[in-house]
Amino acid sequence: MNYAQHPYDPYAVYRAQGIDPSAFDGSGHHPQLRIWIVVVGLLSGTLYTLGITAFVAGLIINDHASSPGIMLGGWCALMIGAMFVYVKLGIALYWLHGAWKWVPMDQRFSKEGKRFSPGDVFMLLIPYYHFYWMFPINMSLCDVMERLRMTWVREHRADPPPRDTAMWAAICEFIPFANFFIAPLLWASYMRRIDVMHDEIMNAAAAAAGGRVG
Repeated sequence: MNYAQHPYDPYAVYRAQGIDPSAFDGSGHHPQLRIWIVVVGLLSGTLYTLGITAFVAGLIINDHASSPGIMLGGWCALMIGAMFVYVKLGIALYWLHGAWKWVPMDQRFSKEGKRFSPGDVFMLLIPYYHFYWMFPINMSLCDVMERLRMTWVREHRADPPPRDTAMWAAICEFIPFANFFIAPLLWASYMRRIDVMHDEIMNAAAAAAGGRVG
């Protein structure tokens, strides 16, 4: 990861400088994945809740015949729920990697001037560090998308970039049960807004190029 300062001009997006439409990599756009983030996240949370409930029920019943079976079922639910947590992480990494891959190489920098690359997404796999890294990697993507939209789209929608949504989704990852039942919904909302901005930029870029771009 390169933290070299980019010569960022906050007013450049308002100038008719444009960006080469061929610089967009359309293979990085995966809008359908936000649905799976919700499905897998809620399923994982449901299994965790069932597993914990089964453990508590087994302890309360305290029956030598039935308690071991109930607690074993709870343990299995917890293990399957844990597997779905990693499935959710894999889907999120695939979408986020694609989102940064789609951004033209010379535009991969935050408003603070920090440069990013699609490979930086995999730093989310580093235990504990990922609690910090999910903030800049997602919120900087919002900055990039807004900059591109301001460059290309003359009459864009009034919806602001989803920085607040990304921030609250990341915060919910710290909160038990909110990380299962609230965070997936917030992440899906954030992803939807990024995908909408993508479509706006692509439509405008295609119109400017007189054809179809990525």
